Amino acid sequence: MSAPARIALLLAGPLAVAVALACARTSLEPDCPAGMTLQGTQCVCLTDEGCPHGYICQKGDADAGQAAGGICVCQDTSCCPAGYEFSNVSGTCVCADSACCPVDHRWDETAKRCACDNQSCCPAGYTFDSSAGGCRCAADQCCPAGFIYDPDPAKQTCVCNADSCCPLDHKWDPVTKTCVCARDSCCPLGFTYNNTISACVCSGDFCCPARFRYDVGTNRCVCIDDASCGGTHNRCDQATGTCRCRDDLGCTPPPGGSPQYCNALGFCQSLACTSDRDCPTSSTNPTFCDVTTGTCIPTAVCTLDGHCPFGQICTANRCVNGCRRDDGCPLRQACISGQCQDWCRDNQLCPQPNQFCNTSNGTCALRSGRVDCLDCGVGNNASTCGQNNGTCLVFIGEGQTRQFCGVDCQTDADCPAGYDCDGVIFGCFGEGSACQSDPGAPGNITCKSFNVENEGVELFCADATGQPHTYFRSCAPNSGFCPASVSP
Repeated sequence: MSAPARIALLLAGPLAVAVALACARTSLEPDCPAGMTLQGTQCVCLTDEGCPHGYICQKGDADAGQAAGGICVCQDTSCCPAGYEFSNVSGTCVCADSACCPVDHRWDETAKRCACDNQSCCPAGYTFDSSAGGCRCAADQCCPAGFIYDPDPAKQTCVCNADSCCPLDHKWDPVTKTCVCARDSCCPLGFTYNNTISACVCSGDFCCPARFRYDVGTNRCVCIDDASCGGTHNRCDQATGTCRCRDDLGCTPPPGGSPQYCNALGFCQSLACTSDRDCPTSSTNPTFCDVTTGTCIPTAVCTLDGHCPFGQICTANRCVNGCRRDDGCPLRQACISGQCQDWCRDNQLCPQPNQFCNTSNGTCALRSGRVDCLDCGVGNNASTCGQNNGTCLVFIGEGQTRQFCGVDCQTDADCPAGYDCDGVIFGCFGEGSACQSDPGAPGNITCKSFNVENEGVELFCADATGQPHTYFRSCAPNSGFCPASVSP
């Protein structure tokens, strides 16, 4: 044996003792609580005794290769975080108070969950309803397929709007906004579905009233005899199979409806009316429609001034002489002190053409110096016309070529009876050529062709509007002919 080896052996003795002492010290167990044991460098539970209050010991699964020691897990609300409580269903701590809910949420005790508490956490299409305390649908996008949102304050909910949300064998009716039957299967007993009218119709005697039968040709229930229609005051029209009334006693108004009478065709008709045509005809007791009450009343009775002739008013349901306004009087009369009198209010109410109305006393008279309708083609009349604020004009239409004098005016009130204040336009001689200027015209005035009814194409000076330009206004007979005439 060499020297280095002997040194190793000599040193081995004391080292072995030291090592043995060290092993003896590490074999001592640490001071773990009761019910726990050392596993590695940590104390782990062996029984529930080693766990704090509210916890149980959950041991490892040796068959799965896990250590035998376990860990303490919470099994009671006392060891759950603030706001949480232990659930035996899930075997864990669950939120049970607003303190553990997300931001903008609150604890809903009824639903046992955190619920949105303001608009910021509502989904798209929803609005926060403070009265209901939650988000509710407020737009089509959050409604199921086939539904739309109804914003009516009384509804504010998703409503059906398509076939897809209707019950089996029904379809959506856009007119009534409801699901309606669309197959025989949902029709009442004795009815079948008719595709032509999109409704359930009677299809046999069993769905007809008593003493009526089903007529295949007309697809309806028809009466059998007079007894079908109720007796003495009604009869069965065998030609049509319908019940007709014999007299007024055969007409019973619907509940809350207006009284009825039997008209000449044998139908019951309401005495309610909207026009005289709705009222019964009688030579001995003629009636008319009183639109104020919607009922037919005798012609001798009135409820409105309009029921009376011109010059009369309705007083105590009778027509008496009098008036309230001019429109209650015949033409060319006015309501003066409650009675209709011959009195003009303006020139057009004068009885003779070329007259002017003196509104202070209601009389009409000619006015000196007027040259209205003077024939400009005779003698010196053209000069006379110009000297009296007039212009020689020609009527447009119906082949008239006579020149007449039109006196300058601004409004109809400047013209005598039988005349109105008309615009004067100028003729011209070449499409597109320049016309007499007018500072008041919109844009340039040029010659343009127009198709005059019954006259053919004529040339007139037109402005930027594309229509003949009115240079000034003159009194012209409203009949379109000279001499002028007044309305009858």
